[in-house]
Amino acid sequence: MRVCHNTRDNAFKAPYGAVGVGEAVVLSVDIADAPGAVVKLRTWVDGVGEAFYEMEAAGSAATDEAFTRYRVEYVPASPGIVWYQFVITDDQGFVWRYGAQNRRRGGFGQLVGWEPPSFALPVYDPAGEAPQWHEPIAGFLHDETARVDVPELVATLLESYPVSLCATSMPWDSPADVPTPGVGSMEQALEQAKRGEDAWFSVGADVFGFWRLAESGAVTCALFNASPHDSHDVLVPMEGEDVSELVAGYAVSVVDAHEVGIVSGTPSAERFARVFLWPFGSAILHFHANERLAAPMEPGLGVLAHITSLPNEGGFGTLGVPARVFVDWLAEAGARYWQVLPVSPTDEFGSPYAGISAFAGNALLLDADGAKAGELAIAAAPDEYRAFCEREADWLDPYACFMAIRAKVGEGRAWWEWPSAYRRFDKIVIERDEELAASAESFRAQQFAFECQWGALRSHASERGIQIIGDMPIYVSADSADVWAHPELFQLGSDGTPEVVAGCPPDAFAVEGQVWGNPVYDWDAIRADGYSWWLRRLQRAFDLYDFVRLDHFIGFSRYFSIPVGAKATAGTYRLGPGFEFFRLVHEKLGPLPIIAEDLGLLTPRVRALVADCGFPGMDIIQFADGGDPLSSYEPRPEKIVYTGTHDNQTLLGFVRDRYSDEDEEQVFSALIKMVMDSSAPVCIFPLQDLMALGDEARMNVPGVAEGNWIWQADELIAPAWLPFR
Repeated sequence: MRVCHNTRDNAFKAPYGAVGVGEAVVLSVDIADAPGAVVKLRTWVDGVGEAFYEMEAAGSAATDEAFTRYRVEYVPASPGIVWYQFVITDDQGFVWRYGAQNRRRGGFGQLVGWEPPSFALPVYDPAGEAPQWHEPIAGFLHDETARVDVPELVATLLESYPVSLCATSMPWDSPADVPTPGVGSMEQALEQAKRGEDAWFSVGADVFGFWRLAESGAVTCALFNASPHDSHDVLVPMEGEDVSELVAGYAVSVVDAHEVGIVSGTPSAERFARVFLWPFGSAILHFHANERLAAPMEPGLGVLAHITSLPNEGGFGTLGVPARVFVDWLAEAGARYWQVLPVSPTDEFGSPYAGISAFAGNALLLDADGAKAGELAIAAAPDEYRAFCEREADWLDPYACFMAIRAKVGEGRAWWEWPSAYRRFDKIVIERDEELAASAESFRAQQFAFECQWGALRSHASERGIQIIGDMPIYVSADSADVWAHPELFQLGSDGTPEVVAGCPPDAFAVEGQVWGNPVYDWDAIRADGYSWWLRRLQRAFDLYDFVRLDHFIGFSRYFSIPVGAKATAGTYRLGPGFEFFRLVHEKLGPLPIIAEDLGLLTPRVRALVADCGFPGMDIIQFADGGDPLSSYEPRPEKIVYTGTHDNQTLLGFVRDRYSDEDEEQVFSALIKMVMDSSAPVCIFPLQDLMALGDEARMNVPGVAEGNWIWQADELIAPAWLPFR
């Protein structure tokens, strides 16, 4: 069965845009390969509930005779948002639903066998004021700090407001209304932009846009198709070695002038980016060099497995024999990368993403009792121990002191509840107390043991051709050595507790949003200090790993700030440090071996930051557009492709839920093959997926505190399709 509905095409929704109370709107859906299908429109209105409306077959679709068009006339009764989707019952009695794609509320949809997100139909009161549901977005259009996001929002604004109100709802209604410097040719505007000015242009009667210099010095071209009916193919002169598209993130074709019949010199460009624009479509082309801030990654296969998940008869996996055996297994299988979860000390629930130090290693991963391992390490190399303590004093001393005090006053008390003498890092306070001094020395020794065992493992991996990918959470815990020792770097109250905390706004996965509880950085203070704490943190990570995955990379572009005690709905976005930060890190530390965890709601601003830095991002086959990777899957450019992460279902669990009526072994194998055959140069499989395990082997369920982080493999079983070289 094939189904199509596009809210941004008035062939499927007429009239276009929002509708008034009592005004009829015709909704259509095209369906092929489903003879005898029964189609209903399902609506949901808050405070009213759901309703169903029979849809009638209205002949063949105008664009393709293979499709039958089903139509219904719907008349909204009250202002607000009407959520809708299509319910299709095939001739076998199976019920399908066609709704919006994940994290979207308009455009093309997806066909699924369960409950998808719904499309949104805004309804306004013609006798009242203009609709207000996009007031924040309208203000965002004028936000000088985020101007690059304008094109992405234009289609949403046009779709969400009555066309008759566009002139008052938007800062412009047509190219003629664009503010000075006015509209010119694309080439004239480009020259103007190179002088640092906003430069508007038009291409024919429908397409207009502007050139702009980006924060990094790269040139950006935004395009808008103002036609509600016609699509357009636009050629844009290449202003760099490469180009990224920032609205959807898909690959952009680059053509030579002679391929498109352009005589060299008219215009002067020899290479062009070719962009297809749907009606009311938009695109942002970001031109940049091939080599940017990132260190290159070699093509190859990788496996995601935390150290604790490795087989070990004596308990959880450790840095000793279990880890070395796993490295040998990876090498024999033809893998190149081993990705681990953070190796920092965990919280009381075992989460490595809520640790008590951004620098320290987890002593529970040692191949012996922590205190005993520390004593043995010092005895074996006393000079190296002293050198380690001097070299790492910036983080090691605060960590050792924090842990010593914590052990003395009790782990159940946060540092802001400690006796006043201990509430600030002061090494002298520790040294004057023999008990605390001895305890702190023990914690230093354990970190030295971790350094020795990790170094031995890293050397063994290097000898076998395995590179280790580490994982760095962007945030730290409020009750951590980092916040205790450096409260000036965080947005805290006078008592040391956070004033605002991190989280994320409501989305398709969490209708009320998420409150993570981590303190939010004071980026102004960090910037004034030359980013010194972050430079030390990244240098430490680069010393430990071959590559570092930066968790929640979106937070470096913009972060979500929630007042303490409030729900996520009360949070607001604030700008992060952006490209300036990574450019400085590159100047200090050289090419950056970073992978950007860029999952979630990606705005053009976020995509621009990733493109400017050149960091490879992440593409998860379970998150394929349309929700059906079997129908088509191709990762976006400059991505590492994963079958899943520690936060997702296993691939087999996903197959069992998503394709419950199909042969799970065949579907599982097909998805594995699609990942391996994709254009991504690096693909990474969680160990559970290599072993074809179901959701009983899941590592973490977000939002659930207990029962996570404990999965462990009984043995290492190589799948039949390895080795992969």
